[in-house]
Amino acid sequence: MKPDPIRLDAAIYPYFVEITTRFADMDHNGHLNNVAYAQYFEHARVRFNQTTIFDEDQLRNTARTWRVLVAAISIAYLREGAYGPPVRIGVGVSKIGNASFTLAAACFQEDACIATHESVIAFKGPEGRLPDTMRAKLESQLLKIA
Repeated sequence: MKPDPIRLDAAIYPYFVEITTRFADMDHNGHLNNVAYAQYFEHARVRFNQTTIFDEDQLRNTARTWRVLVAAISIAYLREGAYGPPVRIGVGVSKIGNASFTLAAACFQEDACIATHESVIAFKGPEGRLPDTMRAKLESQLLKIA
């Protein structure tokens, strides 16, 4: 399924991570493997959560009463990526629900969008819904769509 064309525009993403491609990321056809894309998106999603949604104290606290769980992911592969040039992963919040949120991401290499990603993140906590402080942080990271 092709993504909404607006998702191919790097300008809509409020957060970016640059990742160096590795020789091991290639498949036998000589381009970036689909598993490498999944790893790039996972890395960007985790960094996004660590730096924009949660603080380090929250993440290190093993006695916390809440968890975040990946409920679903999807990846659309749009074109071949190459070993050598780094990839830039743009991430932003596309939807905020009562007890979950959806992250949208796109992988760019040499200014071309080569893949898109969505992940639904479920929040499991004592209140049964996203806390107001987390909701405010998520709202500050919404995709920049007019």
